[in-house]
Amino acid sequence: MARPATQPTDPGAAVRRRRRARARQSAVFVAVFLVVIGIGIGAAGVNRGWWEGPFGAAEEEVAEGGPCPQAVTVQVDPASVEVTVLNATGRTGLAGDVTAELVARGLAVGTPGNAASGTSVTSAAQVRYGPEGERAAQGLASIVPGAELVADDGRPGTAVDLLLGEAYESLAPAGSPLTAVQQPDPASVPASCAPPTTPAPSPAPSAAPTS
Repeated sequence: MARPATQPTDPGAAVRRRRRARARQSAVFVAVFLVVIGIGIGAAGVNRGWWEGPFGAAEEEVAEGGPCPQAVTVQVDPASVEVTVLNATGRTGLAGDVTAELVARGLAVGTPGNAASGTSVTSAAQVRYGPEGERAAQGLASIVPGAELVADDGRPGTAVDLLLGEAYESLAPAGSPLTAVQQPDPASVPASCAPPTTPAPSPAPSAAPTS
């Protein structure tokens, strides 16, 4: 019985198949090698602080208890500010004139007068206030250019005094809002946040009767 004819074998085909297989293996090896190198460089960079890892910001926020609240500027109702204007200069009628301007702006004013004898105010003005009057004092000072805040821990109530000094020129333009700095509620501040800092007011001078 005759045997079926067989196809001639191409010795070069087998060689080409082996070469393609080796090429695919080499490509896979190179790709894996580059991925490993990339991961190593990335990890080293995060460890050394060259850049932030994908979870760095979230971890930092969790560690710090969330973003720290900030102080904000708020408007003060002029009617809530009770002020007495005192003249510490040699300009006659200055306290009365400024009082009339403050009335026109809606502030609650007392009877104007002169500062105690010997009182010296070289700045534009001083706003003197007690612990309960800090917000009113800030609001008033915001419309008196160059005014200094002077705290008096022993002063009761929210009323403040405005002492006009030698450098006084005028109030801020009509329509300027009264503003104050409102600190965040301590209960809302995470323990990791530093307490807010504000400039300390000037110490109050020795008390003297006013007229």
